Amino acid sequence: MLKYFNIIQALSRSALTTPNEAIMHQIKRLKESLEKDGFIKEAKSLEAMLSTSESSFNMAPSKIQKSFVVLKGEELTIKTSIPVDKETSTPLAEVFFPDNLPEAAPVFDENIQLAIQSIVNEWSKFDQLMEINATPASSCLIYGAPGTGKTHLAKWIAKQIGLPVVLARLEGLMSSYLGTTSRNIGNLFTFSNRYKCILLLDEFDAIAKLRNDPQEVGEVKRVVNTLLQSLDSRHEKGFTIGVTNHESLLDPAIWRRFDIQVEIPKPSPEVMIQLLKKFITPLEFNESEIKFLAWCLDGSSGADAEMLSKWLKRAFVLEKESNIVDVMKQFALLNSGRVNVAKRNIMLHSDEDFIAMLLNDKTYLFKQKDIASLFGMTPSSLSKQLSKFKDSEKI
Repeated sequence: MLKYFNIIQALSRSALTTPNEAIMHQIKRLKESLEKDGFIKEAKSLEAMLSTSESSFNMAPSKIQKSFVVLKGEELTIKTSIPVDKETSTPLAEVFFPDNLPEAAPVFDENIQLAIQSIVNEWSKFDQLMEINATPASSCLIYGAPGTGKTHLAKWIAKQIGLPVVLARLEGLMSSYLGTTSRNIGNLFTFSNRYKCILLLDEFDAIAKLRNDPQEVGEVKRVVNTLLQSLDSRHEKGFTIGVTNHESLLDPAIWRRFDIQVEIPKPSPEVMIQLLKKFITPLEFNESEIKFLAWCLDGSSGADAEMLSKWLKRAFVLEKESNIVDVMKQFALLNSGRVNVAKRNIMLHSDEDFIAMLLNDKTYLFKQKDIASLFGMTPSSLSKQLSKFKDSEKI
C-alpha cells in the first residue's frame, strides 16, 4: 500500500464534502497518476469518492435552471402564518426554507442515486416539458425500513429543486374530536396549494391505512377519503412527497396517487462502508478497520451507522488506547438491536470463533493479516493460534 495514502484519502474526502470543478479536477489527476504508477486499489478508492461527489455536484442547485418559478402560487416567507389545529392551536406543519435544507447528498447504491437524479432532472427541464404539454412528476412516495434516510432524502430533493418544504407529520394531524382530523388535512392542503412549496407528508401511514380494515371506524375511512381528495386537488399545483416506514398499511388507492414510488433499502456493504467513512470523520481508520465495522453492522440501517460512529468517537476520547475489537464487543453488548444476533453471540463468546467467522465470511473477504491487526496480533501468532484451534477440534 502507498505510504500515507490514508492521509491523502482523508484530505480528498474532506475536500469533496463541498466539491467544485477545481478540486475534482485535481483529485482526478491524482487518481490517474496513481493508476499510472500501479497503485490500482488506491486509484479505485479515489474514483469511488469522485463518483459520489460528481452526482451531488451535477445536481447542485446552481446547476438547475430555476425555470419552474412559472408555477402558480404565492411566495412562502418566514412571515407567512402557518395553519393550526383549531382545538389545540398546534401548528399543522413546519416550514424549512432552502438555506436550512441539507447540503450533503444522501449515500445510496448507484441505481437509487440515478432514480433520484431523474426526479430532480425533470424539474430542471420544466420549460421543455411544458412545451410538449407535459409536466414533471407531481408526487413521490418514499418508503422503506426505519433509519434508511428517507426524510433526509426528501429534504435534499427539495434543496435541489430550490423550493421551501412544508413538513407535516401526519400523526400530528390526528385528533380525537370528530371531524377535526379531516379538517386539519383539508387546511394543510389548502395552505400548500396556495404557495410555491414542496409538501412533505412524514409518517404517512398514520392516516393512510387500509380503508377495508374491519377494526377501523367510519371516521378513519372518511379521513382517508379526505386525504385522497386532497392529493387529487394538489395535482399540477406543486410537488408532494410522502414518507412511510410501513408501506403495507397504505390503501391501494393511496399508492395510485403517487406518480413515483421509490423504495429505500437498508445499506449494502459498499454503501455501509461509505456511510461509516462519512460519519466517523475526523477519526481515522484504515480500510480493514472500516470493513470490520461494516461487517459488524451488516443488515443494519444508516441511522445505526451514525449511532456507531458517535459511540466510537466517545470510546476513543475516553480510552485512547482502545482496541477496535474490544470497542465493538462493548457496542454489541449494549446495542443488541443494532448487531445481528448470530454475529453478536459469536463476538461475545470466544475470539477463536470470532476470528473463524471473519475468515469464513464470503462478502467482506477478510485476510489473515487484516484480522491479526484488528486483534492486535502478528500474522504468525494468529496462524499459530488457528493451528492450535484446529488441532483441538480434531481431538
